[in-house]
Parts: sequence; structure tokens; C-alpha cells
Amino acid sequence: MQNDESIPEITEELLADETLDPVLRRRLQLRQKGFRRMGNVPEDVYLAYHDALQQSERAWLKYKQTADWESYYPYLEKLVELQKKLLTYRNDERHPYDILLDDNEEGWNMERYDAFFEHVKKELVPLIHKINEAQEIDDAFLHQSFDTDEQRRLMKEILEYLGFTNEWGKLGESEHPLTTWISINDVRITTKYREHDAVAGILSTVHETGHAWFTHNVDEKYDGTMIVSGISAAMHESQSRLCENHLGRTEGFWRANWPKLQKHFPKQLEGISFEEFMHAFNKVKCSPIRTEADELTYPLHILIRYEMEKDLFSGKTEVRDLEKIWNEKYKEYLGVDVKDAKEGILQDMHWPYAYFGYFPTYALGSAFAAQIAHTMEQQIDVQTLLAESKYTEVTAWLKEHVQKDGAMYSSLETVKRATGKDFTPEYYTDYLKKKYSAVYNL
Repeated sequence: MQNDESIPEITEELLADETLDPVLRRRLQLRQKGFRRMGNVPEDVYLAYHDALQQSERAWLKYKQTADWESYYPYLEKLVELQKKLLTYRNDERHPYDILLDDNEEGWNMERYDAFFEHVKKELVPLIHKINEAQEIDDAFLHQSFDTDEQRRLMKEILEYLGFTNEWGKLGESEHPLTTWISINDVRITTKYREHDAVAGILSTVHETGHAWFTHNVDEKYDGTMIVSGISAAMHESQSRLCENHLGRTEGFWRANWPKLQKHFPKQLEGISFEEFMHAFNKVKCSPIRTEADELTYPLHILIRYEMEKDLFSGKTEVRDLEKIWNEKYKEYLGVDVKDAKEGILQDMHWPYAYFGYFPTYALGSAFAAQIAHTMEQQIDVQTLLAESKYTEVTAWLKEHVQKDGAMYSSLETVKRATGKDFTPEYYTDYLKKKYSAVYNL
């Protein structure tokens, strides 16, 4: 793809100016990063890549439904081959996977992620094994039939509680919940209701409003710039995960919203105490599906994908072998027997859509969330505010300490500015161990 070769040179000259406005400097840095991804790629190579990407997307949609990995993998094989070729035009001597990781999360590479995931695995896998051996929690009452129209009526009350108003936001529905925006004052989110899950729609909505609040709370002077659109994947995920897990899964949140759930579904919840609800709500269950994973086992789903991507872009494995490797890792880490490719290797859209290096940001965002939440809980009484339906006072803290500056700083800088400390995964694993040891009386 031919580009004006003067653009990177002019950008470098501007960035060398020590008197350059800090906001303009950051905007140029973010633009420069985007240009480096494709700036030197020949047109024929780019077109071949784009064609392979489209074919991969269509093939995945087709073969996922029939769980047919053997028919799909040649498309992914071609896409990976061309992705590797694109990286050769970067004039970047780093390992190919380090380049992809940094594309998705500024400053992150295999060395950093290896240390992060090694800590997560060391601290959480033994706990998960203990929980698997513990007495199972009965959550059957949460999986009765919950009319989806009634769930929609309930959601109106939940949105009011969350402070997500039509003045700046709108809720819709889609197969996969998502967040998008036109401006910081026009943010759209979607959710998905499940007839046999009482709270999945609520948690999805709380998660997406976390993304929405981040976008909405960026200072207005940055609206329409890369300071809004350039927020890193892990940083954005930290805010959605914080809202979902550190707010939406807590006692304070449900002290305010349990009565709403009871009002809309009195028959299904008859005779169920608040304590029984919270106990069942926090059940750990090793699932083969990442998007259905509980809070504790979720990072292991990401670890599996990270290890596979790293070996793939290091030339240690071939695309054709990925399904076998996937199934072996799920058995080793989660004790799960994967039924077929639909609930296994073909479940995610990320690889078919060439989102290589993106998966690790999900776990990293959860870890950022834990450290930020720890600091927030020391400064304000989060649980009392949630129980008293003062959710927006919590989001106000997040705006002031995390969100208002958008992408002005890297994720590591943002975490340190918010918490006063360098990032460390101990906050994340300590939080999970404390919470789930209590749930299972370990």
C-alpha cells in the first residue's frame, strides 16, 4: 500500500521539538503507531492480506456452525502466513509476536506477559483445583425460565440505577454485547438476554456501561481525537471489568438490585434468601467457553490463547495442530473435555478476524481493575454507596482518577497515576483468592 513517505519524517521532526504541546505530542505518537502498522506495505501484499481476511471471516461464520475445524483451518493458515509477511515490512527487529502485543497494548511484550501469566497460573491453578474438589454450589434456581421481555423491563430499572441515561447513551441488543460511540456524548451499547440465566443480561450491561462511562467521562476538550479513540484495549477493559466484577458482583450492588429482581421474577425466586442468591451467583464452574467463564477461571482461558499465539508466531506450532493443542490445554488447566470445535477452537472471532495479540489484554485489564479498585475502596465507601443506589458517585471517582485523561498516558502510567504505585498482579490474584476462598470456605 503506497503512502506519502514524508508523513513519518514530518511526524518525527515534530516529536523532536521539546516545546511541542503535550496533547499534540501524544496525539502524534498515537497516529504514528497506526501509520507504522501499514505504512510500508506494498499494495499487492496488502490486497492479498485483505482478501485472505475476508475469506477467513466468511469461512469461520460457516464452519463454526458445523464445528468443522478441518475445513476452516486452511483459511486461518493463509491469514497467519500473510500476517507474518506484513510484519516484515515494519523495519522492526523485535520478535514478531512482541510487535503484535505492542500493537494491542503499548509497551507490553512476551517478557512482561510471561511474568504476568506465570504469577497468575502459580497463584490461581491450585485454588481452582481445590474448588473443583469442594462441595458443589447449587445454582439451579438461577437457570429456570426467565421471560426475556420481563428482563427488558427489569433492565430499564437497572439502567436508571447505573446512571446510564438517554441524554448520552442508548441500549440495544446483539448476539455479542458491545460498545461503540459517535462522540463522548453519544455512546451506544448492546446486551444479550438469556432465557435460562437470571443475571447474564445484567452483568453484560454493567460490563458494557463500564466501557461507556470511560468514553463519556473523557474530558470534552479531547472529543473527536485519538485521546478518546486511542485508549488501549487493556485500559478500556479495566473499566468494564471493574464495573462488572468489583461493582456488579458485589453485595452492595445486589442489596440495591435484589429487590428489583424479586419484583420481576417472584415465582422463580420464591423462598430464596439474599444470602443463597449471592452464594449461587458466585459459583465457580470450569467451562469450555471463554465468554461464559466465571471471574476466577477466566484468566486461564486467556492464558491458553496467549501460549498458543506465542508458539504460533515463534514457529513452534503449525495452524493445523491448533485444535489438538487447544483441547490438551483445556484438559490440563481447567480439567475440561472439549466436545467439539464449536465450543473449542472455533468459539472466538479474534483469530479469524486477525486480532492476533489481543487476547492477553483481557486478563491484563482485569488485573488493572483489581489494583484500581483496591485504591478506590480505600478512599471511598464503595459498598455503602452501591447499596444506597449512589452508583454515579463511584463512577465520579473513576472519572477523576482514571478516565478523564483518556489515552494521554500509557496504561501503566494511568494505573500508577490512579493508585500511586507501579502495576503488580498481586492485587489481582490476592483479590480472587480472598473472595473465592470465602465463597467455598477454604
